[in-house]
Amino acid sequence: MDVAHAFVIDDDEIVRTSLGKLLRVIGIPSTGFSSAEAFLASYRGNERGCLIVDIRMPGMNGLDLLDALQLRGSTLPAIVISGHADEGSLQRLADLSVVGLLEKPFSLAQLKQMLVRCGG
Repeated sequence: MDVAHAFVIDDDEIVRTSLGKLLRVIGIPSTGFSSAEAFLASYRGNERGCLIVDIRMPGMNGLDLLDALQLRGSTLPAIVISGHADEGSLQRLADLSVVGLLEKPFSLAQLKQMLVRCGG
């Protein structure tokens, strides 16, 4: 897997922590953010890696974050995670640069498969 870093953006602390541990196990460093706004506040535009973004979060949701990054010229690939993907969300995903959608709960094997797409 050729992913330099993973940016995990999810309002659920348990999900962020669990993903961070899984990523460490497979050798990918990560940074967790509790909101899209927190990630954008730290975003400099020269980051390398892969976003792992929850669709539903309070405030700015994951899809709005991806829209905002696209407007800033970001080329970071993104994996979207959700426990509640609806038809409208799936439609928007098709318009964004998304590697894929992982529905919660997902396995380590599914995450690895998406990360391969992110890095390659």
